Amino acid sequence: MKPISHIRYSLIRSVPLLILGIFLLINPEGSISTLIRLLAAILLVGGLFSLYYAWSDGRNADLDKGLRGLLYMTALVFMVFAVLLLLFPNFFATLGMFLSGLILFLFSVTQITGVIRFRKAVPIGLPWYLYLNPVAMLILSVVIMIDPFQSAKILVVFTGIICLLYAITEGIQAIVSYRLFKRSNTGSK
Repeated sequence: MKPISHIRYSLIRSVPLLILGIFLLINPEGSISTLIRLLAAILLVGGLFSLYYAWSDGRNADLDKGLRGLLYMTALVFMVFAVLLLLFPNFFATLGMFLSGLILFLFSVTQITGVIRFRKAVPIGLPWYLYLNPVAMLILSVVIMIDPFQSAKILVVFTGIICLLYAITEGIQAIVSYRLFKRSNTGSK
């Protein structure tokens, strides 16, 4: 790839991330619903493609009936789930965050149990900071499970900040690369 193309693609990558980061920071509640609706639209398109292929291949007598049935079932599941996501985006956002909190809770309890069992098996004193990560995960999981939608908003704001930082650093990298490219071209002539 030519260096100028790399610089151009770097700038092209930074613009959508900048827009996404600003959108996520300005309206975190709406962006959660919007992202879930985008996922629903993708699932709906996938379901429609499956339905189309099942219907168009249905006229072929040589096609395996099981494959056609699988395509119809896939189309139905995708489209039903997409409609549910479109109708109830906040419910699925809350459910997803609650399940994430539950998984974090189970992981933290497993880690704490592992540290305690290791301490009983090996008679040496363990430093206190070995408990820091599992206890922090336990607290985080409880906070997520108590108020999942607020936790989702905080996660969206954090994601928006990360997108903005990435877009800014990508843009700076493109500008610096362009200047270095220009300097190397003028110096070689």
